[in-house]
Amino acid sequence: MASEPRTRPEDGPWDAIVVGAGIAGLVAATDLRQRGHRVLVLEHNHQAGGLLSGMWRRGLYFDVGCQSFEDMGIVFPLLEQYGLSDLARFRRARYRIVMPGLDEVVESLPQMRRAFQAAFPEQAEGLGRVFGQHERTSALVRRLFTPDRVPFVRDERPLSLARWVAQAVAGPGFPSPLAAARQLRELGTLVLEDFTRWYERQLPPSGVRDLLSRCGYTRMNVFVASAFWHLWAHDYWYPEGGLQPWFDRWVARLRERGVGFLFKRGVTALEQRGDRATAVLTARGERFEAPEIVYCGDYRQAVHRLVGAGRYRPRELARLDAARHSDAMVSAYVGLDLAPEALRERLRASHVFFFPDFGCRTALDPADPGAHRRAFLEVTSHGGDEPGLRGAARSAVVLQAFTRHDWQDGWGTGLSGDTAREGKAPARPAEYRRRKRAVAEDLLATFEKLVPGAAARVSYLDVGAPQSAVRFTRNAFGGTCGFELNWRNYPFANPLAHAASPLENFHLAGHFTVWPGAVPTAALSGKIAALRAHERLGAPRDRTGKR
Repeated sequence: MASEPRTRPEDGPWDAIVVGAGIAGLVAATDLRQRGHRVLVLEHNHQAGGLLSGMWRRGLYFDVGCQSFEDMGIVFPLLEQYGLSDLARFRRARYRIVMPGLDEVVESLPQMRRAFQAAFPEQAEGLGRVFGQHERTSALVRRLFTPDRVPFVRDERPLSLARWVAQAVAGPGFPSPLAAARQLRELGTLVLEDFTRWYERQLPPSGVRDLLSRCGYTRMNVFVASAFWHLWAHDYWYPEGGLQPWFDRWVARLRERGVGFLFKRGVTALEQRGDRATAVLTARGERFEAPEIVYCGDYRQAVHRLVGAGRYRPRELARLDAARHSDAMVSAYVGLDLAPEALRERLRASHVFFFPDFGCRTALDPADPGAHRRAFLEVTSHGGDEPGLRGAARSAVVLQAFTRHDWQDGWGTGLSGDTAREGKAPARPAEYRRRKRAVAEDLLATFEKLVPGAAARVSYLDVGAPQSAVRFTRNAFGGTCGFELNWRNYPFANPLAHAASPLENFHLAGHFTVWPGAVPTAALSGKIAALRAHERLGAPRDRTGKR
């Protein structure tokens, strides 16, 4: 499509409004524009990116949410389709695992099987079973998650979903009835069994079993727990220069193509007539009209505050309200007076999972003021791999740990974090700031065990609590990947993707609408919602504004 002059947000009429400029919203806007439609994007935050956003502080760049992302045969093919592959150069993001008795950079699953068995020889047989499952899951992911097989990436027909599910159930080739039954049983274990109970069945009691079964997203199923090992070994990526600069370039490219953007525009209400949304209203009192709307924000907020709970059946509403959100994270942003190359020598990888002892676990007591002292850390610093930072004197490090939004009375705010019920942004009283600072110090003390002497080199220290995620994204409870990564908890029958709403022209996308919620599936949901809007819009407008 030929490039068009920049379009101002006031230059309507618009064919579609996209609410939210995370990866789902940008994919939706890109897809609709590529099909010839006029698109306006409204974003609550001051910049695009959502949970992939970043920030600059005192000359240092920090990714504030996700620290890298998976492709899963989805993200890179979509960028190629949309002519956006040139926006960034991506490199593999490596992971290192450090725990008592084991210290390895993840290169392959067979390598990690050998490393664990050597470190814990008394557990060798059980660890063989565990990594055998991880390798089978890896093979399944490699087989199913290719651009030609994942529904709607290249094959946009509705039947692509049914074919994809059939391939997952049947397995490769033409299996015998016995092999097909075995495949079906294994799939049942993968999607229905809790990872903690599964690890406890595979391994006898030990410290390593405690870590493997208790450290990870709460109540995630075996498939997700196993697929993470595949991703660490094969499929995490990072754009050189940072995630936020990549999103900024994406927005600039879309503006060149004629997409309108308005930031700091939280959508607070819909005007409705019959079974249609006729306009969106913002917190500033603005009103924007379009025949189609794609909403990429918090799902429960869409139901309760925008569409209206009265449009949903009571049973459907109860299931949605009972669905648990994914775990929240706390992030300490640390500036170190240490050259990136020197820090890279100590960390050995972009990401380090650091388990200081076998007592680490995800679950924490919300009433315990010292709960984060016993957390395990993901330590991230991409600086040593960044060409533009060679020779720099300082490094940026992000320390992340699982937490809860309701820890210590909502971190001192007194708020529940439920954006579907609480319309205002989280308060930031002095107690909130004090508790954030105390947790930052706790995480830094744990980091000191991994990199001795780091605490003496700190030149900048701040922390992002779950309330920060609520404030900038409006996602309830500070959840990091939509609903909990447990298929039994998912509130919808169709895992890919729950785009429909009771309003015929109001389509839903984002990490709440797909299971499991993640960067690639959120991106895919943006295309699915865009396809629905495009089908309803039909032919794009001509230069006079007529269809």
